[in-house]
Amino acid sequence: MGCTLPTMRTDVAPIPENGGPVQVNASFVVLDILGVDDVTQQINVDIGASLTWQDPRLLSLEGCRFARSQVWVPDIILQNSSSLRTARNNARDQVVIGAEGRVSYRQRFFGDISTYHNLRDFPFDAHDFAISFMPVETGAETLKFVPDQANTWLSDQLNISGWHVTNLSLQEQSAKLREAGQILSMLTLTISAEREVNYYLFRIMLPLFFVVAMSWVIFWVPPSRFEFQIGLGATSMLTVIAFNLAVAGALPPLGYLTVLDQILIWSIAMVFLAIAEALVTGLHVVNGRELRAHQIDRLARVVFPILLIGGWATLAVSGIR
Repeated sequence: MGCTLPTMRTDVAPIPENGGPVQVNASFVVLDILGVDDVTQQINVDIGASLTWQDPRLLSLEGCRFARSQVWVPDIILQNSSSLRTARNNARDQVVIGAEGRVSYRQRFFGDISTYHNLRDFPFDAHDFAISFMPVETGAETLKFVPDQANTWLSDQLNISGWHVTNLSLQEQSAKLREAGQILSMLTLTISAEREVNYYLFRIMLPLFFVVAMSWVIFWVPPSRFEFQIGLGATSMLTVIAFNLAVAGALPPLGYLTVLDQILIWSIAMVFLAIAEALVTGLHVVNGRELRAHQIDRLARVVFPILLIGGWATLAVSGIR
């Protein structure tokens, strides 16, 4: 018989010998992750997909290859908003027929996928980037995906920077498509990753600590020079606000505060309290209570570092959790 296809409708799914929906085994290989964009809420990926199913109409064609358009192939789409592209042209977009009419189809996708990840714990956040695939119009009574977790894996070398990928999982679930009004079998590929926090610790939080600590010089300047103290506090305040604006530019407009936002707000509050302390001690000097002013300065030298570090640690722990 050779590789001559029998007369068949490519828009009609095969009917399994035991009845029920067509069982489509699916596995994915994450070949590369090129980056995560927090501003556009997208992840740039390179993914290989493998689908296998049995078509009794092709029993005698083992070893044959056909164009994808010549046989029935589950037409799956990505549920996430995306700009994915296929890495094959039409001439190589083929299926391979195995024993007992087993059909294998492989495709490679690359591009940007919307992830909708919550940034509340930024930069101490970890996310599950879910990528969902589903058939276009074929209901669960006709097609059911069977996730092949054993053959779903992650490449050993990834180009992603700033993240540590911890896990890759593939699950199937039934979902109702509102537009079609029917139940569909859906595949969800989940990439679990944690943000590398060292960059933010050394490039933002460490300089920020020095800026806030600069305002503590107020506590060593004689209270009688409160004009100098106020000027130093104002300089520190402007620098902290500049930090806040710089970080805000790296994130999308959010309706909530991130952990880093709260750290910056706490830092601004600490600088403001240092300025207020300078004002209080200055008033004590003006009113002839210089000794009391020196006592307040000595107490502030201990209390302010504890308040700053303690506040930061509390916020960071809440983000890590």
